[in-house]
Amino acid sequence: MKRLLVVPVISALAACVVEPVRSSPPAYLPPPPPQQQYAPPAPPPPPQYTAPPPPPPEPQYLPPPPPPPPPGSYYPPASEPSYYSQPTDENYLPPPPQPVVSVYVDPPMAQPEPIGVPWAPPPMLVEDPGPPPFYGAYWTGGYWVWEGQWVWAHGRWLPPPAVGYAWAPPYYENRAGVVVFVAGFWRAPGVAFIAPAPGISITVVAARPGVVMGPPVLGPPGVFVPAPPGSQPGVIVPAPIGTNPAVVVGAPPCLRPGMEVRPGDGGHMQIVAPANVTPGGRPFNTIAPAQAHLAAAQTPVVRTLAPTPVSRNPIPTFNPRAGYSRLPEARPVQPVVTQPNALRAAPPGGGPRTFAQPPGEPQFNAPQPGPLAPKAGGSPQPQAKAARPPQPGAPAPKAAQAGHPQGAKPEGGHAGTKPAPKKEHEQHAEKERRE
Repeated sequence: MKRLLVVPVISALAACVVEPVRSSPPAYLPPPPPQQQYAPPAPPPPPQYTAPPPPPPEPQYLPPPPPPPPPGSYYPPASEPSYYSQPTDENYLPPPPQPVVSVYVDPPMAQPEPIGVPWAPPPMLVEDPGPPPFYGAYWTGGYWVWEGQWVWAHGRWLPPPAVGYAWAPPYYENRAGVVVFVAGFWRAPGVAFIAPAPGISITVVAARPGVVMGPPVLGPPGVFVPAPPGSQPGVIVPAPIGTNPAVVVGAPPCLRPGMEVRPGDGGHMQIVAPANVTPGGRPFNTIAPAQAHLAAAQTPVVRTLAPTPVSRNPIPTFNPRAGYSRLPEARPVQPVVTQPNALRAAPPGGGPRTFAQPPGEPQFNAPQPGPLAPKAGGSPQPQAKAARPPQPGAPAPKAAQAGHPQGAKPEGGHAGTKPAPKKEHEQHAEKERRE
């Protein structure tokens, strides 16, 4: 029995002895990729409100009015008055007072570089240069310069900085609506003014802060001078190179472009304008002195007196790289019409000019020449003027009435009465009535 128990125990113990199993090393297996989870797309960002750009500033000008209608045609009146005055003496009014900054400018001794200004210079102002204070003095100034705005360079007598130097007037040119400006300067001996060549790069300057942009250039391209005093702002007058701006001081104001300065003879310039350019509506043609002080001394049609500068210290000529100078306060100037006859329209038909008298004053017309009546001796004698009525008690005029030759005594024998002669049948009937 014991044997039977021992044998299974021994076999069980033998079964517990386990031999190690030889196997190959485990192969490396990469970890499984992570599972991709679905993510919804991000919502678009909310739209950001962008303010619209500010509207452009309203222009300070209106286009010129249409040409006048032909005679005999009728057009209904416009709902609003035109910006420009019509070319008649009744409608022209001087411009309102304008603020002007007046300074003295120290001219350089060499030609300054040109600059571009985005609007036109104002009309000319009036000054009284007087006679030269000493021999060799030059009248400088008396024109518009750029100093962050158009500033009036007041005229004054100056000696040249050195022997042989001469005064060169300013230069204005219209290039595609931009004013190319070169300030006046002292020209050295043997040095000529050089106009800015077409196509070169010119700096277009900006205005001072707070300065309102003026009207654009109204006129053809090319060299010009500012318009006469009292003209429409923005109008320019074409002129040759080297023309002093003061040559137009004695011309009537321009309501629209059309006036032109041409070279003249004997130290003069010719100023011409077609019809409907000046307030009178007539063509204009005159001459003006070419020298600066003589041109400035002309009698203006519209007097816009330039204010005297507050300070006698001159400011330097503007340089884009140096910046602007300090300016005094502007002062208003009032245009005044000094020659109203130059602004009145001629009567139609080419007749004599008659001017309207103020209300309450008698009208006067110049006597017109009448036909010549034959004298008794055969020589012609002018007919008596009928402008004045006969005074009571005064002798009657000696001129013959119609139907009476001069020297014949009228019927009735009275020198003061001159009835018409009666026919033969009337005389016979009157004789029968008396009998």
